[in-house]
Amino acid sequence: MLINGAPGSGKSTIAEALGRLLPNTRTIDIDLIKHALPSWDSDPNEAGLEARRLAAAEARAHLTAASDVVIGQYLARSDFINELQHVAEGTGAKFTEVILDVDAGTLRSRLTYRSSSPGRTEHAINNRLVDPTDAPQLVSSMRTIEKARPGALRVDASGTIESTLAEVVAALGSPGDH
Repeated sequence: MLINGAPGSGKSTIAEALGRLLPNTRTIDIDLIKHALPSWDSDPNEAGLEARRLAAAEARAHLTAASDVVIGQYLARSDFINELQHVAEGTGAKFTEVILDVDAGTLRSRLTYRSSSPGRTEHAINNRLVDPTDAPQLVSSMRTIEKARPGALRVDASGTIESTLAEVVAALGSPGDH
């Protein structure tokens, strides 16, 4: 399962919560992988690509071992989404894609708060890359990916983490559906 959305939409938090909620589910955090690579500071683009390669391999290993996988990642293009879908289908797993939708004003507020109070280690690093003034462009990028990925489940993420998690769980249906 891919939880996609703009930075600040709650992807990592929702993915972690689903990993705890759903039996036999592993959460893969690409940002944690990326920021652990020695090339992160010197070549963040290559580190990001390497983190995606490692995450896909980890997902394949977990799916092959009959575990479910949840990945939370901001993906504004379909390339890596298609790769994750291919990994899932190649192991006989169903690929589920969720897009967390949030408006620019809410996103700007969240990014502003996050820049002053990073709640996760990678937030402090990502705050150098994403500014609250980027919110309209980030929302626009998600609208573009929504149009390109009509099979994705769209979930309103403008409320609390609890309400967003409840919406994601409701959108997924029964455990046998995902």
